[in-house]
Amino acid sequence: MPETTASATTANSASSPQEAWDAMSLLQQRAAVFRVQGLRETAEAFVVAFVLALLFRTFIAEAFVIPTGSMAPALMGAHKDVFCPECGQEFPIGASLENRSAAIENVVVGGVCPNCRHVYPLDLENNPEDATFSGDRILVSKFAYALSDPERWDVIVFKVPINPKQNYIKRLVGLPNETLTLMHGDVYALPGTPGEDAEPMVSRTGDPIGEILRKPPEKLLAMKSMVYDSNHQPSALVEAGYPARLQPWRPGVSSPPSDSWTVERSADGLLARVEASAETPQWLRYYHHWPTSEQWDDADNSLSLAGVDPYLGRLITDFYAYDAYLFVDADRVYDIKPSPSGVSPLQRLLGNSRGGGVFRPSYDSGGNLDQFRNHLQYGTSGYAGDGAHWVGDLIVEADVETAAGTQVLTMEIVEAGVQYRCNFDLKTGQASLSINDGQPRSFDAVAGSQNLNPIAETDVRAGSRHKLRFSNCDDELVLWVDDEVVAFETPATFDVSQFLKPEQVRPVYNGPGDPRDASPVGIAVRGGEATLHRMTIDRDKYYIATQNGNQMLDYDMSAINEFADATVRVEEIQAVMAEPKVWKDFPGWASRRRVSFPIGEDQFFPMGDNSPESLDARCWAGTKTRYGRDRSVDPDSYLFADAAFVPRDLLVGKALAIFWPHPWPTPVPFTPNFERMRLIK
Repeated sequence: MPETTASATTANSASSPQEAWDAMSLLQQRAAVFRVQGLRETAEAFVVAFVLALLFRTFIAEAFVIPTGSMAPALMGAHKDVFCPECGQEFPIGASLENRSAAIENVVVGGVCPNCRHVYPLDLENNPEDATFSGDRILVSKFAYALSDPERWDVIVFKVPINPKQNYIKRLVGLPNETLTLMHGDVYALPGTPGEDAEPMVSRTGDPIGEILRKPPEKLLAMKSMVYDSNHQPSALVEAGYPARLQPWRPGVSSPPSDSWTVERSADGLLARVEASAETPQWLRYYHHWPTSEQWDDADNSLSLAGVDPYLGRLITDFYAYDAYLFVDADRVYDIKPSPSGVSPLQRLLGNSRGGGVFRPSYDSGGNLDQFRNHLQYGTSGYAGDGAHWVGDLIVEADVETAAGTQVLTMEIVEAGVQYRCNFDLKTGQASLSINDGQPRSFDAVAGSQNLNPIAETDVRAGSRHKLRFSNCDDELVLWVDDEVVAFETPATFDVSQFLKPEQVRPVYNGPGDPRDASPVGIAVRGGEATLHRMTIDRDKYYIATQNGNQMLDYDMSAINEFADATVRVEEIQAVMAEPKVWKDFPGWASRRRVSFPIGEDQFFPMGDNSPESLDARCWAGTKTRYGRDRSVDPDSYLFADAAFVPRDLLVGKALAIFWPHPWPTPVPFTPNFERMRLIK
């Protein structure tokens, strides 16, 4: 038997594939065909999927991770999402500096609340919500600009000219064939570039900076930065009697009148009520101030702060809570530093970039930051505790309820002493706009006729409640009613240079009875009752006029030093912002720079939303040679080293959406952060 079996086996092995096939039954042949076809189809499917993925990534869309905070808070790099323990305001703190090297060298240990300005020490050891999260993951369309040209205010991804191997993400501001000018935080564009044959246009005032660039309403809201939210009241300050930022006021008074608005504060927020006569409007005004560190200590120790001047007002500045991170050397926090080694791809996807680490026994996690003494540093600039530039372009939102029979509601924003108002006739619902700096000023004319009071029909009538948003940004007044933009019958745009020269654009203060820029937001009611349920104030972006990223300041510091006959520190300029009586004498207003950038054919000028911490087209020119990197084996890598623009060839695509922000560690681990999953505007 063994012999017969062996012979059969040898014969079978020697037979041809065709003979083996013929020896199979019909059922076996069909099964074999199905197996081969299934394997082939599976292999083909994998190949096709791989090819499609490559084609999709190369030509259609690709995912990117935001590394830094240059576009914050719209798009965030490595950061911390925290909640102020005093007022409950949620805010992000930049932490990209922790990722500048494989081994962590600096640690963010605190931040500053943008609402109440409480300095918040992080509890890195015990609070998982104080951890550093990775940047937003975004989807970028690489096909968008193959079909159409980039549009102004798009968020774009591109290869940075000073290092074409690296992707950057910024907002597109300057377009081809124009000269871009930055002045007083705003952006102007003049068609044509120097040296062209065509004679360049000039602005309406004859100044060759062109027309101001206005953001569409949806872009304005996407780019705004928080100033104040009345829904978040610090409990310690309320209990200590620290004055509310919203105070009743009327012309000529030096202290809040008792027969006007009443303001109530609690853990639930602020509620203001008024009953006004038909003859005199009753005003509720906003005063921008917050406690000193000593006053915070007094409040924490249950001492009274009722003696603080309620009409104390300082200027709103280009403060970014994202940039106001407090950090120390990692050795002052850790005995063994956290490391990226051992962190799985899944953990990275869930927002964790480092693991391990052993805290120093002497580190008091969540304790007073005085433990670091003079080793504590304040943001990249060193003076990030407040902004250094006055911002007059504001957005105010008020949740207002009026009683039946109330006659008039007014919203006001003041900039450079000029009063910009929106008046509601509550009987008809008609809204009208006005500009007044001592005399009525006109908006942009229509068919050569004066345009003093643009009007619009609204649903804002007595006996109703509405969310009203009013903005004065980029020489344009915009009104929203219940989140819908209101269309006025005539233009709501204007040219401030028609009645204020650039050197006259400075904050104005005429005493507590006429505070102007010391109280830049107000709301008034006449002829009836009203209740303010909530007020929020935001500011517009302030683009710093610089051509050198070493110092992000508008001011000509040499001119200020010469005037003062001493070396002036930025902290001293910040102190001026809090002293209304010295505003008129401050030489810094006249020393603010104006810088221009010519943009040629197929060239684009991007800037970051986070202007003080953005290495963008303002600062690229000469960067490589300035730092001694003026040689390369690849000359093409230096082709645009001195360019203040992005050539069309380096455009990658348009940012579409945040598809995966970091998750939350509570209420359960890896809770999706749905609120930040959104389209990018």
